[in-house]
Amino acid sequence: MVRKKITTSIVVFCILNVSFIADAQVSKSFQPRFQSYVKGNIVSVSNSIVNRNDGSGNSNDVYSEIGRDAKLNDEFVMEYIDIDNDSKTFSSSSAALKIENAKAARILYAGLYWSATYKFEKGKQKKNKKFIAVDKNRETFETILLKMPNQESYLEISGEIIFDGINEEAFSESAPYAAYANITKELQKLENPNGNYVVANIKATNGTISGGASGGWTMVIVYENEEETGKFITTYDGFAGVTEKSIEIEFSGFQTLPEGEVKAQLLGAALEGDRNLKGDELLFKSAENQNFTPLENALREKNNFFNSSISNENASISERNPNSTNTLGYDSFVISISNPNNAVIANNTKEAIIRLKSTGDRYFFFFCALNIEVVDPNKLLEVAKAEDSVTKETEINEPKLIVSQIPQPDKNSRIEPIQSPSITIDSEKKGYYLIANVFRIPSNADRFVKRLKDKGIDAGYFINPNNNYRYVYVSSHESWNEASEMYFSNANNRYFDHLWIMTINVN
Repeated sequence: MVRKKITTSIVVFCILNVSFIADAQVSKSFQPRFQSYVKGNIVSVSNSIVNRNDGSGNSNDVYSEIGRDAKLNDEFVMEYIDIDNDSKTFSSSSAALKIENAKAARILYAGLYWSATYKFEKGKQKKNKKFIAVDKNRETFETILLKMPNQESYLEISGEIIFDGINEEAFSESAPYAAYANITKELQKLENPNGNYVVANIKATNGTISGGASGGWTMVIVYENEEETGKFITTYDGFAGVTEKSIEIEFSGFQTLPEGEVKAQLLGAALEGDRNLKGDELLFKSAENQNFTPLENALREKNNFFNSSISNENASISERNPNSTNTLGYDSFVISISNPNNAVIANNTKEAIIRLKSTGDRYFFFFCALNIEVVDPNKLLEVAKAEDSVTKETEINEPKLIVSQIPQPDKNSRIEPIQSPSITIDSEKKGYYLIANVFRIPSNADRFVKRLKDKGIDAGYFINPNNNYRYVYVSSHESWNEASEMYFSNANNRYFDHLWIMTINVN
């Protein structure tokens, strides 16, 4: 079993990176993209980008065969979906976003993912069952097009490559990839984010290929609405080829509601989840439970969770073009975790794990999000301050409030940091430290510091005696204002990932 641990906290945020396990399954470790306490919600829209072309229909026509006779994508000649009648695009599909009470909503974060099998431009299967390339070209795929609601023209979106399997032996047969772009600013400019989104020029193999051609896109939106309940929302991405060797991703540090029903959702996206190949599972457990609970609903069997469908809870999302019930290899889902009598997630829960495995259908998992109702961190802040004023303690073993909300992953926008209580570390000088990462394993901290120094950042780390973790900092400052200025300047435009400020030895 491969376990990849991500520690997130509504009390104190940190990421505990474990050493990368050289296994064919996990080829890019999962890391957070957005984390925050939000009075609002998270939604997603998705669609596939390739479809079958046979005698019963072309690639733009809906494919909705879901019975026992439904074929797999490697049994079809697959071609690009292209709905927009625009000569500048070779592939395009659409989906509609619908945020309830959109006028009261404020977009906090929007991310766009796209993924496909892409060994070459076009392939075919010979009579001897071997797959060969008809067109060996393989172009770059990190730039696509996006058309937003009520707009006539496309925006060019340049993203980052999360993973490319072309040169990975374990993935070379179908060469899957996943890419990501932050499109928060683009959506924030819209007067109303609701409406039809068209994503175009996503690259994928056409024809036939070993394992089948597949591809699609998923847009994830986090919005704020004061009328909704408070939630801790984490989105993260990586890349894992899931087979019979299970993979686990762990969350810890959040705190569910102290009383009443605990509600939680998982969102995710995967490639190559075939409809009629069973054995793939998504399981969940919290720290209080010994056993994992297989997730399922009306559309997703617990023994065939990834089944080439795009769904929101118990319904297939129909406001798409094409709105195929069977996408032939692209999966996107929103599912509530069934929690009768809080038997799966109890009150005051602080840890949870998801497990991915498959005994029959290999699939590629690249995006997931946890959305869970939690204690308002502002209330925790008030409690911590009250406790501090009563006890007059100068040292707190673990600060019981938010150190910093995680900034939107945008190099030009960071959320206002919150000053934490000071902790005592005898070996360090008094000040405010700009923390970039936290590690349990010394060698990981050393490698991360070296990576920062290679970029010209005078990084270092100290050991927190309260937990023995290594806190890597990009700078230290005598005053809070100096540290804040460095935080908002992205460490003088040299570090654009997550940062927070830690107070050391300050009375």
